[in-house]
Amino acid sequence: MKIILIASVSKNGFIGQNNNMMWNLPNDLKRFKNITLCNYILMGRKTFESIGKILPGRVNIIFTKKNFHKFKKKEKKNLKVISSIRDINKYFYDKKIFVIGGEKIYNLMIQYAYIIELTLVHHNFNGNKKFPKIDIKQWIKTYEVFNKKNKNHLYDYSFIRFNKKNIIQ
Repeated sequence: MKIILIASVSKNGFIGQNNNMMWNLPNDLKRFKNITLCNYILMGRKTFESIGKILPGRVNIIFTKKNFHKFKKKEKKNLKVISSIRDINKYFYDKKIFVIGGEKIYNLMIQYAYIIELTLVHHNFNGNKKFPKIDIKQWIKTYEVFNKKNKNHLYDYSFIRFNKKNIIQ
């Protein structure tokens, strides 16, 4: 499986507060859509519930143990439900999968990832969900573009890509 983590993270590491994002950056949302469109996206149950819908143009995979059978009944062509990493290997082993949250899923999947697509919001926030620490011994920054705040973006932000060291891309 080809796992890519994609996230928007505050300067102090937070990704959310009570299952909500704490900022609105339209360019980040456009980038997210452009990168994930026509691909597989993996999210936890709480992230799916906070989004409130199936994201179109992608196969949405919900990773849940709680209420698994309730969600399994909702499966469709573009909505799959799994309850273990073994299921990911079993059903999606040859696919590129973008992990889109939340905290538990990021922490579980970072060990399998070979790319991290990060939007770093250059502002400190107080949240209750964090992105895992990126170990610079395992990851190398291969791309970074800084974006200045403007009338549509209240904070400076950067698009950053990390590649796992010693992995042939």
